Parts: sequence; C-alpha cells; structure tokens
Amino acid sequence: MNRATNYVLGHTDLEIERLQIQAAAIADITRRLIGECDIQPGMRVLDIGCGAGDVSMLLAEAVGPSGLVVAIDREARAIETTRSRGVTAGHHNIEAVVATDAEIPNAQPFDAALGRYVLVHQRDPVAMIRRAATAVRSGGIVAFHEVAIHAYTSEALPRVALYDHVVSAARAALVATVPSPDVAGRLVACFAEAGLPSPHLICECVIGDSTSPLAQWWALTYRSMLPHIARLGLEPACVGDPETLVERLKAEVTALHTQMVSIPQICGWALRP
Repeated sequence: MNRATNYVLGHTDLEIERLQIQAAAIADITRRLIGECDIQPGMRVLDIGCGAGDVSMLLAEAVGPSGLVVAIDREARAIETTRSRGVTAGHHNIEAVVATDAEIPNAQPFDAALGRYVLVHQRDPVAMIRRAATAVRSGGIVAFHEVAIHAYTSEALPRVALYDHVVSAARAALVATVPSPDVAGRLVACFAEAGLPSPHLICECVIGDSTSPLAQWWALTYRSMLPHIARLGLEPACVGDPETLVERLKAEVTALHTQMVSIPQICGWALRP
C-alpha cells in the first residue's frame, strides 16, 4: 500500500483475528476469481497487501509446489503472520516480504498480480493498478477483489436490531474513513485510466445463517472501527459492551433463525497488453 495511506483498521490482535474471519466469509468468491483468471500450477504470482495471508494461501494452492507466491505488505506484523500461517498450512511456496506496492520485488515479471480489499484503501487506486500492471509480464493478469461499501449495506431477515445498528455504524465509519470507498463501482474506469483493457467483472454476495461467519465478521469490524465510530459520533448507545458483542450478536441471530446477506463483492481482472 502507499506509504501515505494509513490502514484505518489498524494491526492489533483483534484486527488480525477479524481479517481471518473476513477471509473465511469471502474465500469462495476469491477462489472463483483465481479460477476465472486461469491462475495455474507453476505460475509466479504477486499478492498485494497480503494482510493475514489468506489470499496468499489460496494462490499457493492454485500455483502448486512448482509455482511461487510473493506476498507483500508494508506492515511487518502482517508479513510475520503470513509466513507463520503459510508454514503451518504446509504452503512452502509463499515468499512474504515487507514492501509497499512501490517497492515490488522485480527480479522478473510476475504471471499475475492480485489484491483483495486493497484499492479501497488507496488515495490513488489508478496508480496502484498501474504499478501492479508494471510488475506483470505482457499477457499476464491484473486482478482485484473489492467491496461495494459505497452503495450497499448488509441485510438480515428476520431483522435483528443489534445487527442493523452494528452494520450501520461500521459501514458509515468505513465510508467516511477509507480513501476510496466507491472504487468497487469504478473498476472499469480505473482499469482504463491505468492503461489496461476493460476488466472482466463478477459480482457476488455471501449469504448465510447463524453458522456462517457474517455476524462475527460485522461484530469484529465494528470493534476494529470503534475509535473511528466514536470520533465521528456514530456510536449507538444500544450496542453495549463491545467485548461481548460477538456472543450477543450471534445469540440473537441464532434465536431468530436470521438469514444474512453481505455487501456485494465486485471482482475485476484484465490481461496486461
């Protein structure tokens, strides 16, 4: 990520946990993106802004032992987590490096570059796409998975008041705080401005009941964003103790047999000319 852009959710233990719950919720969508991009065994792939390493591990599965995933993040904590989790999962084809997107290791061009929830945190997402493309060989793949927080919310039926309050506050704080909250709706324009062909696009939502990660994902997002929620005056008094929020929210969703639908996930990918 750009050095001038702060990751608004921080890098606490809570945020590392939240990233893993988020990854569990949206893994199948990212896995489909990887398949649509035709990332195959033996490829050399760049994971931009690797966070807790979940996308790195999905890519490692796709490229196999003969391939390589180079995972970059500017935060040493994220790189340590990616390395540790990769080894524990048996993925010895992940090379995790502390670097910004402006310091991409470039010993040789990559076959593909992929970022998940990266552009939303960029002040200049076009510049990020352009730098990703520069790291990829001609005919290689540039792909991003983003979330459409600018125009949509997450809904639950039957309604759970606590869920609605948590989602509303967390989403409003994210829209007010991240540099490019609408980038998921501008991928076509951003790719064009970066000098790439119009991207192939897919849009999916995650849907689930109380056994899905959705309620926990929102509860932890609320907790990670709480300093911003409070600063912006968005904190609902009725949410109560954040330390017990996960348990209380899951209990209410379970009791009402609630079905939850996530904010749409929009993925775009194109071949570098």
